[in-house]
Amino acid sequence: MREKLEPVEVMCPKCKETRIIYLPKEEIPACPRCGVPMVIRELLDEGKSY
Repeated sequence: MREKLEPVEVMCPKCKETRIIYLPKEEIPACPRCGVPMVIRELLDEGKSY
């Protein structure tokens, strides 16, 4: 497991609302509007190109 906090953008697959959380400090949340579990949309590491 990584010890460093990694910023991650999560998105609701139903209503497309996005949030930024820090892993592994925070759990992946449920969407506050729909209650659907959010999914990882993008890892926000600087300097990486996909």
